[in-house]
Amino acid sequence: MKLEKLNDFFQEFYVEKNSDEKIIDLHLHTNFSDGFINCRALEKHLQDKSYLIAVTDHNSIGGNLLLRKMGINVIPGIELGCADGFEMLVYFKTEDDLIYFYKSYIEPNKNKYRMSKTHKDINYYLSALENFTCYKSIPHIAGMAQKNFIKNKDYIYNVIGRVDAIEIHNNALPEYRNKIAKSLQEKYNKEITFGSDAHFMEELISFSKIINHLEKESLFENYSTKLRLITWLGKKHLSYGIKALLEK
Repeated sequence: MKLEKLNDFFQEFYVEKNSDEKIIDLHLHTNFSDGFINCRALEKHLQDKSYLIAVTDHNSIGGNLLLRKMGINVIPGIELGCADGFEMLVYFKTEDDLIYFYKSYIEPNKNKYRMSKTHKDINYYLSALENFTCYKSIPHIAGMAQKNFIKNKDYIYNVIGRVDAIEIHNNALPEYRNKIAKSLQEKYNKEITFGSDAHFMEELISFSKIINHLEKESLFENYSTKLRLITWLGKKHLSYGIKALLEK
């Protein structure tokens, strides 16, 4: 999982500092969607490190824009959630394109009761994205439950043909599921992305240690952290739906 293995699309977003430690993470969530990572805490964590990061909140760009306003050169990105349950990581070259895509195609189609869904399917968004300079990657392609697209989406191979990359390492998943993703990436000759899929700072820090070869164990093995994440995520998604009901 090295910088050199990524497409040149990402190179201009790499910030190099006089540090031996690098953070390369193309999939993480802030408290602007279902994450609990505060932008100020993330800024502090990055200040003395080289980094290449993308904030990919679910159908939200507020965290990304705030960090860029704070001077953090994050990749303009989003984790797009569709009506059919499919999710896709989309990275843009410019902040303006991210905002335009969000305002034109996501905001009008948001699902008021489901944070990670919109009212349009993946084919609608793949067609819309043809008009943008962007980079598309399928995350957690062999993930858990509904996020296991290989098992649950009979059109997955059509989608694979229309994206740039497959996420070959998602640090929230056990290694055998990442190996399935890696084998698919190789079989269909796609490029790669990888990331922590962090919702807590602890997950981001753990993944950065793996990137820097300071530890080998995945955070997935830390069951107490995983249980806390599942509990807190459930509460956050529930509160999102309740808020929509109260606003009716």
